[in-house]
Amino acid sequence: MAIGELVKQHLGTVFNYCDTLDHDEIGRLLDRQYSLKTFGLSFPFCKLVDDIVPSESKRYWTNVYLVRGVRVRVTSQWTEKHRPRFLAYLAAKGLATEAEALALEASPKRKVRAVPHVSSRQNARYRGNAIGNAQNAFVRNILSRIGTESFSERDWQATKEYFEHRCAYCGVEGDLVIEHAIPINRERLGEHRLGNLIPACRSCNAKKADRDFREFLKDTPEAIMRIEAYMDSRNYVPLENSEQMSMILNMAHGEVAALADRYVAIINELYAPSPAAPEQVE
Repeated sequence: MAIGELVKQHLGTVFNYCDTLDHDEIGRLLDRQYSLKTFGLSFPFCKLVDDIVPSESKRYWTNVYLVRGVRVRVTSQWTEKHRPRFLAYLAAKGLATEAEALALEASPKRKVRAVPHVSSRQNARYRGNAIGNAQNAFVRNILSRIGTESFSERDWQATKEYFEHRCAYCGVEGDLVIEHAIPINRERLGEHRLGNLIPACRSCNAKKADRDFREFLKDTPEAIMRIEAYMDSRNYVPLENSEQMSMILNMAHGEVAALADRYVAIINELYAPSPAAPEQVE
């Protein structure tokens, strides 16, 4: 993943950290010296929208974020040399994923040692219920409920008729299931809306998995065109490439883990074993 995309992917969790855990951090991220020392950036991590003059606007991404009551834009001046420091920052604040923390530990070029995040998730247990399952389910629930659209089984039957009761991918007739052309997850931003529901045979449904329909059908352009025409007929405009939506969902994704950690800590403290009484010496 390119460094710019990596930074964008984490902006929701970084700003949520500022909003909920460290109210002073946004002030530090607005400071040029702090950004230079922490990330190696020549520009502040973010800058107040009203303070950005036209000549430097191109140095900041266009998306505006509201953090602690102020509107900011984030610098776009990231290069690969900033990757280790950004990962170290995430790790120090407890915001890095497990894979990112491992990547940082394996990097021979890191200059700042990560501070491990102490959380209830450190008590790893074989075949335990991973928090990621709850996080992903929460994001899918949000994407399934956006907007005010309603549809019924009759509408679904009309969709199958549109595709002549054939699989929208391979054209086979038979047992068809509801398939999301654009997957419902925080990477693809698909929705459970009629325009994103198409019929698929069980074989194609399994083979496609979490891929976008255009990626799955890259060698079948006519099938892609038909699905896109169907989306247009249902006035479905995909959310893909929406930075704001990605930010919101990343924030929601992080909050689920934080909420779980909070309650596990409460329960562990409540049911912690009492310290053993000292032995009596006769």
